[in-house]
Amino acid sequence: MSSPSPAPAAGSARALPLDPDQRLAAEALAASVLVLAGPGTGKTTTLVGRYRHLVENGTPPSRIFVSTFTVRAATELHRRIADGGDIPREILRRLPIGTLHSLASRLLTRFPPPGCPPVRIFDDQACGRLIARHRLYHSDETKRPQDLFGAFKDRLMDPAAALAEAKAKGDPDLIEAATLYIRYQEVLSAEGGFDFGDLIVALVRGMETDPDYRSRIAGFFDHLLIDEFQDINPAQEKMLRLLRDQGAHLWAVGDDDQCLYAWRSADPAFILGFETKWPDPALFRLSRNYRSTATIVDAASALIGSNRHRHAKSLAAQNPSRLPVTVTGLEDDEDEAAYVLRVVRGLAGKGVPWHEMAVLYRAGHVGSRLQIALAEAGVPVVVRGAGEFWQLAPVRLTAALIRLISNPGDLEARALLGHGKRVERLLEQAPDKIDDTAPWPALCRQVGRLVSSTARPPGEEGVQWRDLCYAAADLAAETGGVEPFVASIEEQRRSLRAAEAGGDAVVLSTIHGAKGLEWAAVVVAGCEDELIPHESAPDIEEERRLMYVAVTRARRWLVLSFVAERRKRALPSPFLRELLSGLDPEQIRWNDDETRRRVQGTFHQTATKRSGTGGGKAKPSPKLRQSGGGKPRGTRTGRV
Repeated sequence: MSSPSPAPAAGSARALPLDPDQRLAAEALAASVLVLAGPGTGKTTTLVGRYRHLVENGTPPSRIFVSTFTVRAATELHRRIADGGDIPREILRRLPIGTLHSLASRLLTRFPPPGCPPVRIFDDQACGRLIARHRLYHSDETKRPQDLFGAFKDRLMDPAAALAEAKAKGDPDLIEAATLYIRYQEVLSAEGGFDFGDLIVALVRGMETDPDYRSRIAGFFDHLLIDEFQDINPAQEKMLRLLRDQGAHLWAVGDDDQCLYAWRSADPAFILGFETKWPDPALFRLSRNYRSTATIVDAASALIGSNRHRHAKSLAAQNPSRLPVTVTGLEDDEDEAAYVLRVVRGLAGKGVPWHEMAVLYRAGHVGSRLQIALAEAGVPVVVRGAGEFWQLAPVRLTAALIRLISNPGDLEARALLGHGKRVERLLEQAPDKIDDTAPWPALCRQVGRLVSSTARPPGEEGVQWRDLCYAAADLAAETGGVEPFVASIEEQRRSLRAAEAGGDAVVLSTIHGAKGLEWAAVVVAGCEDELIPHESAPDIEEERRLMYVAVTRARRWLVLSFVAERRKRALPSPFLRELLSGLDPEQIRWNDDETRRRVQGTFHQTATKRSGTGGGKAKPSPKLRQSGGGKPRGTRTGRV
């Protein structure tokens, strides 16, 4: 009789609790592997399983290149690989695990290409000081120079190529940006500096131009493990191809349904075309969702199914709960803030910790009144994504100018305004555009209109600029005077600092800032047409992916709110109807009959306007047409 097999070591891949799909992906043999991992399907667990599987089968950890999308994710990956494993932590810290930029920095520092100067990295603050010293500002001051230059580098465009492209397009703004880029690279090089974008560009250029160098660098690795593959940009994709040049295996994990960073040059074509672009490809799908209830998974699946450009996949909820989604229509953003306050207090009354609740929104200005209402009510909050409201550029300018006009001797307000062409124009126009004898509310709103119209950027950024100016002016007007206004801002900041220090706080975040996170309860606020999908967004499919990410952050409770008026009349987002079409009547809790009527009428009101914009429209669902939603609920209950 054969002896029993020894139990797997604690740190082995076999000891990890992998489901069958995860194990197949972790132990794949193909040279190019893509693992499609939907929300809550155990992406990181599978990646750790892959790493341990390779080590168990003889691959030295130093020959496994692992990239993550953020420093936070890299830290978490180090921890999970180390837990129960045989690799000493001091060795693990030196292994090639980190963001693509950090790995490029490590390779350039240890093995620079021929002719490459010593790598001296300038962080964002150092680059900002360099830009300020040489006045490398775009005439549209809302555009951060670092973002402009980084966008060129993400596409591997040197200054000459950037200027040639701009001239070919005949775009004056782009020509100005490319001209500034030329000067920026000159002064950066003169100081011996590399910014973060330069790191990948320099490594790619070195490998492209010198076959011996490419062979040396690529030969360091037997395996490339790439997290968040859907978010890579052209420069990163080129770097990975060159690293794979000597035959290393590629193992990538991601989800095309969560590709949100087109504005950072991320291109979903890389993940959608994987099977035709990489040699010896194999595709695996993780289909078991361990995070959310069946209701949330069904709603999210119905929503994202309307996108045409995606890998076919499905999610199966492992939590069978059919706890209903709550949908609430309100009159305006003030009502919405009061409602959200009641919701979070109600959840707290059920024993849900503050840190297990999040309020998400597409546009930063939606969070402004929510942030203030919760903080003033004593609910601890932390703000992610768009940042603390009163620190946002248009808000800061509006608040500072209100203070300065009310009290010309307010030196702090003058310092908050700062300097630059936009500030000069504001101060020049203020005497003609603002009546400093007007009642306080009128004065505040005059300032909001002036800041909104001064050097407002184009497109979506300009719309958000305008809305933030108006939000700041409205909130200032409600305080009644300059002294209570200043006191109110300071009190809100004290509350935010206390919440950050305490650790147990409700998270307020843009949807972009919430990617990769999860909470027991999620409120998605501002679910209105022209907010999500945003009125100026060029790709409705990316907007639908944003809504999908927001919904799938919730484990148990999901609340969706919209208003009838947010400085103008608004319709419910058509995405509400799409996601609710996947639910049975008992899985939807309508806040009242008017909410149901408005949502169910959305399809007919918006279909014509959005026809031909990319993503398909979900047909009216028989489930939704029959939904009675139970007994009518009052709009003031805040019930979840």
